[in-house]
Amino acid sequence: MQYERSDYLTLTINGTNVVPYIAQGGIKWQREDVDGPNAGRGLDGTLIRDRVATKRRLDVTCKPLTLAEASTVLNLIEPEWITVVYTDPMAGENLTKQMYSNNIPATFALIQSDGTEMWSGITFPLVEK
Repeated sequence: MQYERSDYLTLTINGTNVVPYIAQGGIKWQREDVDGPNAGRGLDGTLIRDRVATKRRLDVTCKPLTLAEASTVLNLIEPEWITVVYTDPMAGENLTKQMYSNNIPATFALIQSDGTEMWSGITFPLVEK
């Protein structure tokens, strides 16, 4: 049986499924430690940890998108805070997180023979609040 990526991977932003816009291998998951003010290295070089929280981060890479698709994705991540439901490999299940995104590039790629405008290079982080 052949599976579509959306059959086993969840990534929705404010209720919209964005899996169809994602490139193959286009989601990189990370756990980020947030260190407090006492973190750093002592005079003897010993690391002092002061982890105050852990946060999730997804780095998302889109496949080449039509202008309409690019507009959809870019407008979904425009608000200051967005609700993201995604498959979390550490939790082993779908999680819902408040996240933000910033610094998002998009490159005009080409106009197809049918006149469809294509955009590539759309990558963006989704960082837990």
